[in-house]
Amino acid sequence: MAARQFAELQQIDNNEAITKETHYDFLYHLQSALLLALREQGRLNAMQHRHAEEKLKQQRRDRAKNILEKGENT
Repeated sequence: MAARQFAELQQIDNNEAITKETHYDFLYHLQSALLLALREQGRLNAMQHRHAEEKLKQQRRDRAKNILEKGENT
């Protein structure tokens, strides 16, 4: 069996703070990838992974709804 290969940080460009407000899309994809990694490692079963993914997607929908509501009020 071949050894697993993992991503390796090569460099950091434009070093800045990452927040939900400024980098929400990045954080969403990072959280989704982490859930998948936990599933692949066997730390989450299929049902737990599916539930966590749904919660993450619901958070994304709620955020989009809030942004639209705020935009309509301004």
